[in-house]
Amino acid sequence: MSIGVTLAQEVESFATHEAIAATLQRYIDGARAGKGSLMRLAFADGARVRGTYGGKPVEWTLQDFCDIIDKSGPAADLDARIVAIEYEGTAAMARLEARNWRGTRYTDFFVLVKQGDVWQISSKVFFAHSRA
Repeated sequence: MSIGVTLAQEVESFATHEAIAATLQRYIDGARAGKGSLMRLAFADGARVRGTYGGKPVEWTLQDFCDIIDKSGPAADLDARIVAIEYEGTAAMARLEARNWRGTRYTDFFVLVKQGDVWQISSKVFFAHSRA
């Protein structure tokens, strides 16, 4: 037995996926430009960033993270791909693979929330692979 999906449900599904991807693209654009103010647009207020860098655990507030982006400068040669997006209602998760973010490869996991009509990153957990 096949479960039918209406055209409206299909349109909504594609629109939601594209909206989440657009939020992640703002994140990527902020990284490439090296601008914390641009990156901040992808995040919800109070977002946290955690991960490992140089084999050591790190934890930053959104402000700390944006300051690091500003200080470190552009990652013009960044190659980033969204490899997974899943969502239900107003909650989502996504995975991003990034190569050559100023010489380092990263795997990022994001938790996103929809606030009003906007998807925003609520938290990011990352793993910094060895430098390229």
